[in-house]
Amino acid sequence: MNQTGIKTVRQYLTDQNLQAFLISDNADQFYLSGFLGDESYVVVDADNIFIVTDARFFEQIKQQAPDTTVVDIKETSLADFLAAHYQNIAIESDYLLTKDYQSIVEKGIKTTNADLVVKQLRMHKTDQEIDLISQAAEISDKVYDHIVQFMKVGMTELEVAHEIESTGFKLGAQKLSFDTIVASGARSAQPHGSATDKIIEDGDVVTLDFGFVYQNYYSDITRTVVMGKASDEVKKVYQAVKKAEEWGIKFAPLVETFGDLDRVIRGSIDDSGYGKYFNHGSGHGLGLVCHDYPIMRRSNNDQLEPKIVFTVEPGIYLPGRFGVRIEDDIYKNEQGESIRLTHSTNELIEI
Repeated sequence: MNQTGIKTVRQYLTDQNLQAFLISDNADQFYLSGFLGDESYVVVDADNIFIVTDARFFEQIKQQAPDTTVVDIKETSLADFLAAHYQNIAIESDYLLTKDYQSIVEKGIKTTNADLVVKQLRMHKTDQEIDLISQAAEISDKVYDHIVQFMKVGMTELEVAHEIESTGFKLGAQKLSFDTIVASGARSAQPHGSATDKIIEDGDVVTLDFGFVYQNYYSDITRTVVMGKASDEVKKVYQAVKKAEEWGIKFAPLVETFGDLDRVIRGSIDDSGYGKYFNHGSGHGLGLVCHDYPIMRRSNNDQLEPKIVFTVEPGIYLPGRFGVRIEDDIYKNEQGESIRLTHSTNELIEI
């Protein structure tokens, strides 16, 4: 049970004159209660913490969240339970099913959107959380060291992806952070080019984007390699991306907001002449989910404060030709320094 988080949520309810907080995002539920399930709800009020769920999770809750009160959803619906206790509640609208929201409103319960309340708490990591993310990142580093020795011309993208995944599990990963990306040749110009049966050929640029979960905490790393000798143009694009990533890591201690850091990273790509080929966010939060809050984009005014873990991941994608992305996991320590959690080399590797 996260007593500090529960206290903050209860203070929010008091400040907003609300009676309860209905938490439907699984990561937020786990962060506050210790319960990790699905198709369930956590309800926090001034005095109680309820978990509205079914019998599949009763024994699990006894172990993970023994100080909570279980409400059997087979005996009362979520809306009926809420209506019996509250007239106004906070909700996470991005994670609440439409049918559940409609049922709640039909009961006459007033709702206030509070999507970011718990996520903003989760942005700031404890030393233990940083350690767990570091161990997830260490698995990713070891997998990268292995895969650049394993990859050969003539393999398929799927063969490489399966080797990445199986190696991570052998090293103690709990699960994958997301579907592994192996995109070779012209497919490397697709930022999210999931692995296919395409054969990797001599001269191909290959993007490897993968991550692993360790004790519920995520890592996320991207590297781009070349099969054989890299052309001068590939080297030029690679160095532009590498410089942008290094600038992002260097300037993270010096800027105030995530938007400021996005402008630094994007500005470096712009200066290289490839600005129009950088078509996604320059990073994101990392923790109990992979693409966690916040997304690093120029409009984001969230403060980049100490103890926040985030990725830096610039990329350049030349349609129909090739793409390059480099990504590392970073946190800003209490002294305001950028600390890399992923340590794999970001130098261009020619296999």
